[in-house]
Amino acid sequence: MEYHRIIISADEAIKNNNIPLAVDLLKDALKENPLSVEASYKLGLLNFKLGDLEKSITYLKKTISLNPKFASAYSSLGVIYFRLKNKNLALENYLKSIELDPKNFLTNYNLGNYFLFYDDLENSEKYFLKSIDLQPKNFYPYNNLFQIYDRSNNLKKLDQIIKKILNSFDRTSDVLFLEGIYEFRKKNYKKTIKIFEDLNFDENKTQRNTLKANILAKSYDYIGEYSKAFKYFTIANNIMEQSTKDKFDKKKYIDLVKTKLNFFSNNSFKINTNIEIYDQHIDPVFLIGFPRSGTTLLDTILRSHKSINVIEEKSLVDDLIKDFNKIINNNFSNLNLITNDKVKELRNSYFNKREVLCGFEKKIVYVDKMPLNIIYVAELNKIFPKAKFILALRNPYDVVLSCFMQPFIPNDAMSNFYNLKDSTDLYDLIMELWKKYNQILTLNTHTVKYESVVNYFDDTIKELINFLNIEWSNELKNFYLTAQKRGIIHTPSYDQVNQPLYKQSILKWKNYSGQFLETKAKLSKWAEIFKY
Repeated sequence: MEYHRIIISADEAIKNNNIPLAVDLLKDALKENPLSVEASYKLGLLNFKLGDLEKSITYLKKTISLNPKFASAYSSLGVIYFRLKNKNLALENYLKSIELDPKNFLTNYNLGNYFLFYDDLENSEKYFLKSIDLQPKNFYPYNNLFQIYDRSNNLKKLDQIIKKILNSFDRTSDVLFLEGIYEFRKKNYKKTIKIFEDLNFDENKTQRNTLKANILAKSYDYIGEYSKAFKYFTIANNIMEQSTKDKFDKKKYIDLVKTKLNFFSNNSFKINTNIEIYDQHIDPVFLIGFPRSGTTLLDTILRSHKSINVIEEKSLVDDLIKDFNKIINNNFSNLNLITNDKVKELRNSYFNKREVLCGFEKKIVYVDKMPLNIIYVAELNKIFPKAKFILALRNPYDVVLSCFMQPFIPNDAMSNFYNLKDSTDLYDLIMELWKKYNQILTLNTHTVKYESVVNYFDDTIKELINFLNIEWSNELKNFYLTAQKRGIIHTPSYDQVNQPLYKQSILKWKNYSGQFLETKAKLSKWAEIFKY
């Protein structure tokens, strides 16, 4: 079969979604014509679609060798390297594509997504705006700009983009969804309710349906209709639970915590820590606590001090624990068998990864914030015997309610927050583990109650700053102004961090007191222990 007929047959196979046949035909085409740019390029795209990224790269590079000015081939390579998290090669190929074809909508749009992924909001905004100039009727760059301005709390630009969206597009469900979020951010809760009550998405749009129900719930909560609020929080959580039940296992996380608690409770085991200096590094500060206990508020306050760098919910400790578990063969009984050399290796790994994330300056205090790192305190104490721990506390009832209300990104741990009972059970388990750690370990800990921060800000934060051996700065009082400059905020409470302190969240659980009958005993126990 001659080359052109093979190409026609391959195109027909692609049209019919018979990708394997199309690949075979295009290979035959290349045998007929080894210099075919078209066959090489299409093989690159089809192998990408099949998930064979290495072959895709090979064919796209061949395409470029045949035609060095083929902008789309560079753009496609950029997509692949971005998927492979090869930051530099992705950017290099995207920029080469733009150089060759500055008016290519898809490349500009992909560059916007690239910079958004790496938290470069200035460049992300630049390329999304250029995408809009190139295709004013394409909804996606408008949507992404809306997400940037929303998540970075830039309400002025959020106002501008929603007006452009409403002027440029019909009132589709996607447009109404953004309008509802916009009205929510403007605190026009009744308008949000009116929009969202009449808004319907296909069942398969899980994320949209979950967020719609959650925002409806919060809107009803803000206007004091608590029974309707609880109803929609439950709907939102049920949607997320059903859509992720085959992917995440709440019991897996529960078992992890139980294993730790049982081991340290049933053994007269004492962890040997070497308090001598392992290296030149200063041991870290860890900001821990149960989710929704005020860690994000403390994060926002602390980072307003020029001598503090808060590392916000990165995987530094997760990576460390994985390496740690390999050394002890997943058996806590081997904790004291770890040699000093192994501890040094773990420390070096942590500090090296941290430096990649945020650099290093001797005068800066680095605070590693991840609430649920509270379950790894035994391991962290072994590796960093001079570490400091900031424990964020909040009324147990308010904490559990807030976890139930929050649309967390799902994982094994967060899968325990779909109802109040599971949330309470996890709280009880983790706090029992924390209590046990304090009995068997020598920890340098400072506890900060959310309510104390709100009611007695100066005294509470001064005590915390003293614990960190840092001088007071008046910038700490203006933390919400610092938060307005932070860019994308990745925690669930992103829309609250740039607000001055408010008291509405204290004792909020009383609005839902009838929902706590099943969990009252466990929560009251901890309320008494923590003196609430």
